[in-house]
Amino acid sequence: MKNFIRIMMTGLGLLLLVSTAAAQNKESELSTVYIKSNMDCMDCELTLTNYLKFEKGLKSLKVDLVSNTIKVVYKSEKNSPENIANGIKKKGYEATLISEDEYKKLFGNAPKK
Repeated sequence: MKNFIRIMMTGLGLLLLVSTAAAQNKESELSTVYIKSNMDCMDCELTLTNYLKFEKGLKSLKVDLVSNTIKVVYKSEKNSPENIANGIKKKGYEATLISEDEYKKLFGNAPKK
């Protein structure tokens, strides 16, 4: 009986440890990258949106033609700002990394669609 209780307690402890580790993985580090681009039409916006939505680790995406900005939230262990910018460049667009403050100025000052 003592062995059974010991095995059950050990199993319960391992289960608790594994579930805690899994929860931490789900809450993995998210990063945000802000990019200034050179889109000039709705097709450009659509092209970049369709391309970027398949980036590794993508959590959210905002491509805005009016302000020529792109905001990408991604899992930092799956991707990097440089990889995302390089992907945009491969599609033939400029991709200049900017700060959150610059993004807010550009996005906030853009006329509404």
